[in-house]
Amino acid sequence: MSYRWVILIVGMLAYTTSFFARTSYIGIAKFISEDLHLDKAALGLMGSVFFYAYALSQLPWGASSDRWGSRKVVSICVFATALTLWGFSTSASAGALNFWRVLNGIAAAGAYVCMAGAISQWFSPKERGFTFGLFAAVGGGVGEGTSQALAPWLVHAGFTWRSATASLAGVIGLIAILCVLFLRPSPQYAAAANRKPFDWSILADLNLWGFTAIYSGSIIAIRVLVPWLPIYATDIYISQGMDVKTAALAGGMLSTLYLVGRAVGVPIAGFVSDRLITRGISRKSLAVAFLLFTIVLLQLMPMGIESTSLLGVTAFLLGVSINMYPLITTAMSETFGPLRTSSAMGVLNTVAQLSGAMALTVSGYLGVALSTTGNALDEYRGIWLVGVVGCIMTVAIGLAISQIVKSRVRSGAAYQQSGL
Repeated sequence: MSYRWVILIVGMLAYTTSFFARTSYIGIAKFISEDLHLDKAALGLMGSVFFYAYALSQLPWGASSDRWGSRKVVSICVFATALTLWGFSTSASAGALNFWRVLNGIAAAGAYVCMAGAISQWFSPKERGFTFGLFAAVGGGVGEGTSQALAPWLVHAGFTWRSATASLAGVIGLIAILCVLFLRPSPQYAAAANRKPFDWSILADLNLWGFTAIYSGSIIAIRVLVPWLPIYATDIYISQGMDVKTAALAGGMLSTLYLVGRAVGVPIAGFVSDRLITRGISRKSLAVAFLLFTIVLLQLMPMGIESTSLLGVTAFLLGVSINMYPLITTAMSETFGPLRTSSAMGVLNTVAQLSGAMALTVSGYLGVALSTTGNALDEYRGIWLVGVVGCIMTVAIGLAISQIVKSRVRSGAAYQQSGL
């Protein structure tokens, strides 16, 4: 087996820890809420403070990876993720929860951007769509599944939310050791990768900002859906008469349909994109199409109150549609090259993650503000609305920038022809 597949597997484990960190509270949110008396606005804030720290840490981690290599940076990130998750498990107040979530966000921020650079160095362009899709779908899906299904199952089996979180933090510590042992630079880029400073010229490239807008749409949708989906499903089951522990477990299990959609659909889309791009269909166009589909699906979410089966189908389809950001990552690596991918992704992910964090913050407050009946389930109307509006805005911005780029290319070509 070529060593690039070892890099991919260990990279997926690293990304699993990052994704678990960002969603670690979701499956056990009901227990944390009952323990520390948190409402939806407080849960939304607890979720979003992670992503503000996560967003602002993207660029430093990405530049560090391009300069000193992914092995050192990813290993440090994963170990720090384990440590800060353990700290989160000791929290005795909402303030302490938010403090550890901020540190956890800083620690977990490096996994994706750093591994994006590593994967682009180890895999050829004709494999990258499928590879990035597999990396994001499996790595992220296992992380989400752990938080949404395994963590509540541990509580249902007799753990507290604190001991369950601390135990999983220990597992993450073991993954950090695997990163130290097995991650290494590609022989092709080893000599150059460790002496490149951040290239500020990429900020002037409009392609970067077009990619950023489309990527941000996916992140906004993810930030709105992923934290609230299992809580939404749990509230639906509670409204049907289930006790809290059983409802939390059932809600987590239903939300795994979203993960199935992600695990199945994203690698397939990457594989298809690798072939469609040779026929002139860009990865960005495919990502835009899926974002438009996401808008439709988010508007169907309230129908889940009447039918959990329909909610499960919608969750599965959303798992496919909102996780197409690896297509943009692939396009970034092709545009900026393997040695600048982590730095470029650091810029892109800073903006995208800040957008997602703001969407998550607003979603909790808007859900409460737009509730007209006082029913807990009615609060989710405002939450899904944030996702719809966010996707519409980012698609519009991304398409507008693409048109400007195309106009400049046409103008440049016309100028060259007239000069001849």
